Amino acid sequence: MHTRRQFLRNSALSATVLGALPALLRSQPAGADLPVPPASGAAPAEGLIDLHSHWFSPRSVEFLRARQGFPRFAVNEKGEKFLDRGPAAAGGGPGGARFPLGSQWFDIDARLQHLADHGVSRQLISWPTTLNVDPSLSAEEARQLWGGYNDDLAAVISRHGDRLSGVAALASGDIDWSARELARAHQLGLIGGVLPVNGFDTLEGAQAFAPVFAAAQKYKSHIYLHTGYANAKIPGQPPLPDHHDSASARGALDNLWNFTAATITLAFSGFLDDYPDVTVQVAQLGGAGGIGLVAEAVQLSADRSGVTDINARFRQIYLDTGAGGRGPEAIALATKVFGAERIVFGTDYAPQASVVPVIENIRKSPITDGDRQKIFTENARKLLLSKGVAV
Repeated sequence: MHTRRQFLRNSALSATVLGALPALLRSQPAGADLPVPPASGAAPAEGLIDLHSHWFSPRSVEFLRARQGFPRFAVNEKGEKFLDRGPAAAGGGPGGARFPLGSQWFDIDARLQHLADHGVSRQLISWPTTLNVDPSLSAEEARQLWGGYNDDLAAVISRHGDRLSGVAALASGDIDWSARELARAHQLGLIGGVLPVNGFDTLEGAQAFAPVFAAAQKYKSHIYLHTGYANAKIPGQPPLPDHHDSASARGALDNLWNFTAATITLAFSGFLDDYPDVTVQVAQLGGAGGIGLVAEAVQLSADRSGVTDINARFRQIYLDTGAGGRGPEAIALATKVFGAERIVFGTDYAPQASVVPVIENIRKSPITDGDRQKIFTENARKLLLSKGVAV
């Protein structure tokens, strides 16, 4: 039987592989020449809006430091901070036993300075579901941890509301509490919640979150689906693979499959029909280009699939450029298939110590200057305005 920790061990290097894929693809013979982005395609000097970043709050550190079991927060003899996942997750790398946590995870003032230095005027903060803390907690622990985290995040937003926005951490093991917590989060000044993407791999899994989406409809929430695994109580999750060859590459494929499957659920299953005022953001471009290929195939076979307007299916969905979706070619493909209006700028800041690599990749992407401007700023501005955030 394969455990979640076994899967994490096998996918320990998947983030590295995802980052390398664009370069690897560019080294292969191209089937067709792509246009070279013009020199004027640089990001604007200011006004960029980053909708994909993460933060460790003081209370989350305190809670995880006090835990006796794994995962837990720890500091080694050199003073380096990390999330200790335990020996079963050994393997090194960002998904291994010790997930390194640099200063950018904690220091809000340094974050704000870094953003200012690189033209980012606003950033959306969320809990990093990548770390898979939620499925390791009891319902009582999850309520305590996420409630404290959301209080801390709201306090930061209240101090820096002109620069930062936030979505609440929610518990996949206590859906009714999460619905109530989402309502409370809006009262605290947050604009929605973050959930692990693989809980939405199937319609059955998505329907388990119906109480959360009912609350989200009431408050016109922004729901963020990010890398991570839901509590085992959520049905419809595929079995976790235990790869015996090419583990890092296959782990990357598994991760992108989860994003593509979840995006298919949202776009084609009808799940969102009852929640027309909810917007959903999917990290990694909904599967780093994979969903683009699927959507294009569906469109090309419209007579058989019954889908005649792909854009209408994605009217509530935004795909961001964080992590595995930051490659120039993936950005270009998603823009071509869905239109630039569905793509938003996201850097995965905190696991990533700088916003610059994603900015540069969007600059290099073979898209028009107008599309670049939409991705960097305009789409996020419209989205945030719809949530009552003046930008």
